[in-house]
Amino acid sequence: MKNEYEAAIPFPIKSKAGLKYTYNPFLFHRVSVVGEMSEEEVDEAIWKVAKYVDVRITHEVEGAVVWNNCELAMDKTYLEIIQGYSSNSKRNVKKAVKESLVFSSANNAALISFFFKENVSFSALGIKEKEYENFEQLMLEAFDCEIGHGFIVEKDDEILAAGFFVEFNGRLNFVKGTSNALGREIGAMHFLFDRVIHSFAGKLKLLDFSGSNVDTVAQFYRSFGAENKPIWHVKRNHLPFPLNQIKK
Repeated sequence: MKNEYEAAIPFPIKSKAGLKYTYNPFLFHRVSVVGEMSEEEVDEAIWKVAKYVDVRITHEVEGAVVWNNCELAMDKTYLEIIQGYSSNSKRNVKKAVKESLVFSSANNAALISFFFKENVSFSALGIKEKEYENFEQLMLEAFDCEIGHGFIVEKDDEILAAGFFVEFNGRLNFVKGTSNALGREIGAMHFLFDRVIHSFAGKLKLLDFSGSNVDTVAQFYRSFGAENKPIWHVKRNHLPFPLNQIKK
């Protein structure tokens, strides 16, 4: 915090054995600085906040490494935006259209959550049940506050893909999405994103895909014309010995 909330950085913090450390909640993407802070002030805040820091942040600081973050400008018409699609994305969208896929809004947390659980092995990803319950609650509250958007893609009344987004301050933020085996085969996620772009083109500043340092995921986002607007991964360990040797 700077000068009684003139600026602040909302770090997610936990404490164990009296030692504070940052953690990354399920689907947490990055920490953003609220207000104006210099690079030096951000760097100082990171050193002070906890003994162990592992977080992604919008400001470059000493020792940070680049983390991919893909954003698509939405202040254009749909026809202008699709000029930036890759040939592969255009081909997948056309394939999905030929399959007579149906895109619709579905602000139904239970429906989307059930589909996610059916098609993503969260336990294999190390996601605890409590973390997933928090995500379900986030969806419910976002829908109640009218900033959440759920979308599904169906074929013959079977859901093939689903996505959850949060709209805030002119940005549509992609939170989570997935498809089933048939959906992957016929381009359901390509179709879902294309229809989202069609729905919001010219109405928002940005579609924030979030990001990933997994090449195939980042490539998928860029295939819609998204540009890499990198954020920074900061990892600092000044835990006392021998904990600093255990927690890398």
